[in-house]
Amino acid sequence: MTQYMSSNTDTVSRPADTMRERVGETRVKIWFLISANRWLVTGVILVSTYILLLVSHLFGPSTPQKLATTSGVVSLFGSMVIAVVTSVTLVLSISQFVLAEEIGPLGQQRERMTNETEFREDVEEAAGIGVAPVEPSRFLRTLIETADTRAKTLNNAVTGTANSEQLEEVTEYTDGLIEHSQTITDDLADAKFGSFETLLPVLNYNYSWKIFAARTLQNKYADSLSTEANEAFDDLIESLQFFGPAREHFKTLYVQWEIINISRGVLYGAMPALAIAGYMMLEFDASKIVGTVFGVSTAYLVVSVLFVLTLVPFAVLLAYLLRVLTVMKRTLAIGPFILRETQQLEKIRHEESSEIRSEK
Repeated sequence: MTQYMSSNTDTVSRPADTMRERVGETRVKIWFLISANRWLVTGVILVSTYILLLVSHLFGPSTPQKLATTSGVVSLFGSMVIAVVTSVTLVLSISQFVLAEEIGPLGQQRERMTNETEFREDVEEAAGIGVAPVEPSRFLRTLIETADTRAKTLNNAVTGTANSEQLEEVTEYTDGLIEHSQTITDDLADAKFGSFETLLPVLNYNYSWKIFAARTLQNKYADSLSTEANEAFDDLIESLQFFGPAREHFKTLYVQWEIINISRGVLYGAMPALAIAGYMMLEFDASKIVGTVFGVSTAYLVVSVLFVLTLVPFAVLLAYLLRVLTVMKRTLAIGPFILRETQQLEKIRHEESSEIRSEK
């Protein structure tokens, strides 16, 4: 549970546990943008497009006979051929960036491995373990559990002392952090990399606010903290600072993973879409489809379905990009910076700078 300093009461209180609640967005919106299965979202986009076509046909000015008397169908699907080919070319170009990250000289690859190894060793030293887990979800759990352990140490350092009542605010902070850490570690249990189950709890773990609150409290009660409590604060802040680079590293790997999924999905949908568009241009004859269904021209219904099917590559691209771009927006900043508007940020916007100054 991250913390903030209220401008009204000058005390630290607990904001919401989840990203959705902190930014005030609806559950449906978050589900559609990032939580839902991307193939399900693709289906929702395609169905919505089909419904929009039907609504436009029913309530907008239209002439269904134009399907049989003009070359509108040929022109429409001819444009789709060009659009599908262009989109495939674009996706393949994006995929090259993923390949570029993985292809490099020996020195560059060695430097990458050295940086990752050194980071793991720093985490192992801080966590007091021999070997850090290799699975992303378990590694992130290790970081959170380390912060949890150090929060308990800080709690013990300020509880039962002569001025423990004065430091009750620190105790509330550590209690909230410990509670939230347990929730996140439970969410990360058995999460497999490549699924969004690994990244969503990471987005909910608002480490930037935790660091900000810890430094604010340490500065606020500097004259009342014992040497042990000060060291516990420093250790806690250090453990929280590990989370930022780790999150960015796994986010980068996740984005690369998703780009590969985007490329595969678009390529899978491209050839059927081109085949449908080719048929519609070469042989389709709307005049042979007669009758209506619930007052709607059968020919229009058929053409609309086939048109929507040619949109599959675009729907796949849109579904995956919605998630990737949302994740990127939520995690643009690394460290103690909050870029997006939150309810908690609004509450401290008008604080005097001296109240939230960083410790020198």
